[in-house]
Amino acid sequence: MDTQHIGDTFASTEGQTRNAFWGGNAQGAPWRSGLSNKADWGNRSRHSSANQPLADETAGRDVVQYLPMTDTAVRCGVYLTGVGRTTSQPGEDYPPHQHPTLYHFDWRRGRTLPEYQVLLLTGAEGEYDSEKTGLVRFEGNVLLFVFPGVWHRYRPLPGTGWTERWLSLNGELVHRLIDSNAIELESPVVQLAEASGLIADLDELIDGVASSPDGASTFVGARAMGLLGDAVRLALTTGAESEDAVPASQRVEDPIVSRALEIIWNHSHSPPLGVGEIAKQLPVTRRTLDRRFSEALGHSVLDEINACRLSRAKRLLTETDLPVKTVSYLAGFPSRERMRVMFLGREGLTPSKYRGKCRTSKATA
Repeated sequence: MDTQHIGDTFASTEGQTRNAFWGGNAQGAPWRSGLSNKADWGNRSRHSSANQPLADETAGRDVVQYLPMTDTAVRCGVYLTGVGRTTSQPGEDYPPHQHPTLYHFDWRRGRTLPEYQVLLLTGAEGEYDSEKTGLVRFEGNVLLFVFPGVWHRYRPLPGTGWTERWLSLNGELVHRLIDSNAIELESPVVQLAEASGLIADLDELIDGVASSPDGASTFVGARAMGLLGDAVRLALTTGAESEDAVPASQRVEDPIVSRALEIIWNHSHSPPLGVGEIAKQLPVTRRTLDRRFSEALGHSVLDEINACRLSRAKRLLTETDLPVKTVSYLAGFPSRERMRVMFLGREGLTPSKYRGKCRTSKATA
C-alpha cells in the first residue's frame, strides 16, 4: 500500500471500528462479542490478566492481553499484538505481571522486541535505558516509544510506582509512520504536560480488547494505528509552549465552555471530532453549547475545532515528513480536500506549499 493512502485507509476503517464495536460510544463501552471467526486467529499465544484494581480511578482494572496475529491484519499493514494497563505499587517487583517469554524482562536482563510498543506512564518517577539512549531519568506523565530490535529496559525508581498503559503493534504502515522522522531512536522518552485525552482513548481500546479479545483484528489494528498517530502528534507538540494547549486567551469562566475547549484541544480527533460528539460529553444540548460558546468567545464551536485542526496540521507539516493525506487524518480533518480548502482560506497556500515555505524560511534563517 502506498504511504499516501495511510490517512484515508485509517480514517475510513477506524470509523467502521467505532460504529461496529463501540456502538458510537466514545466513553469506552465494551465491544460486542462474537464478531469474528475464532479460526481466523493464528497460532500466537494469548495471555490475559484482568482482575486487580487500579489506584488511578480513570483506569478501571488491570489488564494484560496478548493477541494472535491474523493473515488479514498483516496484509492490511498493521496488527495489534497486545494491550495492557497495570499499576505498580511502591516496593513491589517490576513488572508486576508475568508476561509470555517474548515480552517478559527484568532490569538485569532487559529485552529486545520484534515489534513496536507505545507506553503511557502516569504518576511516574523512573528510568529508561537502551543501547541507543543510555540511562534517562523521567517523572510525571511520560510517553515511551519502544522500537523493534533495540535492547531496552525501564522501571520505577525504588520506593515509587506508576500506572502504565501500553500497545504492542507492528506492520508495514506502522514502520512507515515511525520512519517518517517523527520519532527518533535516540529520543524515545517524551514528557507530557497533559495526558487526559490519550488516557481516555487508550482505556477505551484496552477495555474493548479485554471484553472481547476475539473482536475483528483488522478493526482493532486500525484503532491502534489511530492511537499511535495520536501519540506521535503529542510527542511532536509537547512542551510548555505546545500549540495543542488551550490558548491562554481562550480560558474562560464558563465551566461548560472550558470543558469543551479542553476536549477540543487535548483529546484525539481520530475519527474527526464534531460538535455533536462534544455536546454528548457535556450535560448540555448542542444548541446550548453553541450559544454559550459564542457568548464566551465570540465564535462557534466548529470554528474552534477547525482552529485546533489547523494548528495540529501546521505542526505536523513543518516538523515531520508525513504525507499530506496522513497529516490531514492525524490533525482531525474529515478529508485531505477539507484541509486543503482551509489552508487556502486561512494561509493562502495549499498544505504542500505551506510546508515548502516554512522549510525554506528555516533554511535561510
